Amino acid sequence: MFTGIIKEKGEVKSITFRSNSGVLGVYLPKCSIKSYMGQSIAVNGICLTVISIAAKTVYFDFSPETFKKSSLKYMKTGTKVNIEPALSVNSDISGHFVLGHIDGIGKIKNKRQYNNAYLVGITNNTPESSKYLINKGSIAIDGISLTINEIKNNDFYVSIIPLTYKFTNLEDIKIGEFVNIEFDIIEKAVIDNSERLLKNSSFETNPDSINHGDIERTKITREFLYENGFIK
Repeated sequence: MFTGIIKEKGEVKSITFRSNSGVLGVYLPKCSIKSYMGQSIAVNGICLTVISIAAKTVYFDFSPETFKKSSLKYMKTGTKVNIEPALSVNSDISGHFVLGHIDGIGKIKNKRQYNNAYLVGITNNTPESSKYLINKGSIAIDGISLTINEIKNNDFYVSIIPLTYKFTNLEDIKIGEFVNIEFDIIEKAVIDNSERLLKNSSFETNPDSINHGDIERTKITREFLYENGFIK
């Protein structure tokens, strides 16, 4: 688990593809010092496992599913990436809970400076997941814990303070390039479970149940909400 607070900006030194999987090598001047085999590290928000370390370059395996869902397919030598080692027992929690499980990718739509901040517009490339975009809600972009400022259909906007902008890959990434998106796990759980409960509580006419006077599912009632823990 991670928090979305980036500890270092690394650089891709090598990437080897093998049928939509492969090995990624990232140069980490600082984080490599305390890295070890088997450690979980978020690379642009993707939770990867360290398989070897050589001369401050850390190597990670990645699977076909990770390749398919993330921006790994667009990485190349020299790409700047955000790095955050996994939380330890005594770690501070400053951002929000980030799992490192990418939901999809987004495309940088625009970037502009606004007073002391930078406004970045991103198009969500998986429209079916735009239901998780919540105004003032948390979102991880390439592993960075950010707050959604505005939503327009599948586009959303985030405001970046100068420190975050310069310390992460947001300074390097260009309009038209892709970023990893992970929606807030709490928001996802609330929305998905609410949809499931609403679906399960919907009434569908069944001739057999009508003939027997047995309608199992009707509408949401106070009792239904109480039974499912929504109210006390």
